[in-house]
Amino acid sequence: MKDVLVSDHIANKLVSFGVTHVFGIIGSANSYIFDSIYRHEKLELICLHHEQACVMAAHGYYRQSGKMAAVLVTAGAGITNALTGVMGAWADSVPILIISGQESTQQFKNKNICRMIGIQGVFTESIYSSCTKKVVTCMSAIQAINELDICLNLAKAPRPGPCIVDLPMDIQAEKLTNTNLIKTREIKDNNQELNLNNVNSILLDNLIKKIHSSRRPLLWLGNGLRTSDRSELEIILKDLSIPYLTSWTANDIVKPIEKLYAGHAGTYGNRAGNIILQSCDLLIALGTRLAVPQIGYRHNELAREADIYVVEIDSIELTKLGSRFNKINAEAFLILKEIHKKISPNYISQLEWLNHIKEVKNSLPILESIHKSSDNQYVNSYQFISELGSKASRNTTFITDMGTALISGFQILNMKDEQKLFTSQGLGEMGYGLPGAIGAWFADQSRDIICLNCDGGLMMNLQELHSVISNNIPMKIIIFNNDGYLMIKHTQNAILKGRRAGTDSKSGLTCPNYCKLVKSLGFTYLRISDPNNMDKIISDFLNKSGPVVLEVFMPKEQPLVPKSALSITSTGDLTSLPLEDLSPLISLSKLKKYLSIELHKNSYRAKR
Repeated sequence: MKDVLVSDHIANKLVSFGVTHVFGIIGSANSYIFDSIYRHEKLELICLHHEQACVMAAHGYYRQSGKMAAVLVTAGAGITNALTGVMGAWADSVPILIISGQESTQQFKNKNICRMIGIQGVFTESIYSSCTKKVVTCMSAIQAINELDICLNLAKAPRPGPCIVDLPMDIQAEKLTNTNLIKTREIKDNNQELNLNNVNSILLDNLIKKIHSSRRPLLWLGNGLRTSDRSELEIILKDLSIPYLTSWTANDIVKPIEKLYAGHAGTYGNRAGNIILQSCDLLIALGTRLAVPQIGYRHNELAREADIYVVEIDSIELTKLGSRFNKINAEAFLILKEIHKKISPNYISQLEWLNHIKEVKNSLPILESIHKSSDNQYVNSYQFISELGSKASRNTTFITDMGTALISGFQILNMKDEQKLFTSQGLGEMGYGLPGAIGAWFADQSRDIICLNCDGGLMMNLQELHSVISNNIPMKIIIFNNDGYLMIKHTQNAILKGRRAGTDSKSGLTCPNYCKLVKSLGFTYLRISDPNNMDKIISDFLNKSGPVVLEVFMPKEQPLVPKSALSITSTGDLTSLPLEDLSPLISLSKLKKYLSIELHKNSYRAKR
C-alpha cells in the first residue's frame, strides 16, 4: 500500500464523513494539513482573514444547510483567535470540527509547564475545555486518526457542538502504511442519545392527560428540534392542532402554520406572543433551554396559571429550572412523536382558544404605530425591515448581526415560504453577521443572502467584506447607521441617566464613511434616509446583481420595542412588569381583554 501522510488521511476522512467545505487561515503549524485539504479534489478550502470569522462562517454554513463544515487554524494566536467563534457555536449547539496546528510533540515532553510551547504553541486543551464537546492534543499518528473519527461523530451527536483536534506539525507529516489496521475507539458522549426507556413514564403519562384536559395548551418549539425531519414536524403539528410559539433560534424550523403559529415570546418578544404565552394553562417547551431572554429572571411569573413541562436533552440545562417545572430529560422530537402517537384520535384543540389567539394576533400587530417614521430625515428600522421582508424572495436567507439588526430583525420578520433567519443567538457577539452570511452562501448558492448589519457591529469583522468580493458572492448587505451602539445607548439611558461613554461619535466611538469604504472594495452602494423613498430603494436593492450594500440612516436614539421593562408608579416606586405587559404599555382595558388570566398586580400599579 502506498504511504500517505497523516494530513492526507485526514483530508480523505473528512470527505468520507460528508464534509465538503473547509474554512481556514494558514500558518507554519498547520501547513501540511492545509496543503492536503487544498489539493483534495472533493474539498473546497475557503480562505478568510480572521480565525473567529472562519468558525462563524462554519456556524452559518450549518444553520443554512444542516451540514457540518471544518475549520483550519494554526498554533498560538490562530487557535486563540478562534475562541469567540467556538464559544458561539457551543452556545448555539452547532457542530463544527476545528483542526488546529500545534508545535511538534517533542515540545510536550517532560510535561512542559512553561507559559508557551516552542515558538507559538499554547495549551489548547486547557483553553477550550469549557466550551467544546471534546478538545484533544494528539501525541501520535494513531491517536490523531482515532480522535478525528471520534470528534467528527461526537460533534453531531446529541447535543451537538464544536470539537477540536490539535495536531502537532510532526504528526501531520508522519507517513502511514496501512490505515486499515488502525482501530477507532468507542465514541462517548456526556449527552448520549436518550430513548423512551430512560424517560419517566409517569411524568409522560401525566403530560398526555394534561393535554387532553387542557383548555389553553401551548407548545414552545426550540432549536433542539432542528435535527428533526422538517416535513414530519409540520405534519405532527398540524395533526396535534396545538398552538405553538418558536424561540428565536427556531423561528425558521418549520413553515408557519397560520392558524397555530402564535409568534415569539420573551423580554423582546412580540406583544401578541407574550400575551398568548402568559394566557396558556399548559406550556410544553420542546428543545428550548428557556434562557433569561425568553422567560426573564422570575420563573414563578412565567405562564402563572399553567402547568409547565420542559423537554430538554441536556440535563444540565434542566438544573437551572426550579421545582415548578416538570422536567423530561430526553430528545425533544422523540417526545413530540410520542405525544403525537398517544393523543386520542378524537382530541381537538379548543376552538375557543384558537379563535382567541387569532383575535390577539390581529388586534396587536407586530408593526406598531411607534415603529413608523415621524419625519423624512430618518428611517425606522422596524418599518424598513417589514417592507424588506415582504419584498424579499421566498428563497431568501436573512443573517443578522447584533443590536438593531438582531432585535428589529427577529421581532419583525415572519418567515414566508422557504425563507430562513438566523444569527449567533446564545453568545450574541458583534461581528457574526458578515462571516455567518458568507458561510450560508457557501452552504447553498441557490439562495438569496441578505445580511442585516449595523455600523458598529460590522467593524468587528470588517476585513471579511473583501472575502465577499474575492469569492464573487452576490451578497446583499444592510448597514443600519445609528451612530454607534444603539442598544448600549439605551442601557446608558436606563442606568447612567443618559451619560455617554464609547457609544457614539461624541463619546469616543467613530465608524468609517461606509460609502467610500465599500465602493473602494467593489460593492455597489445605495443609501436611504427618507422613508418616502423606501419602496423604490428596497426594490432597487433587491434587484441589483452582485455584491451590494444599502446603508439605512435611522434615528440615533430609536427605541427598540416592545420590550420587558421597569415602570415608575405615581408614588415613585420602581415596578417590574410581567412578560405580558411590554413597554410601551398598552391600556389596562386592552390588556384585560386579551389576557386570559388575572392581571398581575404590578400592571395595576404601573397604570394608576
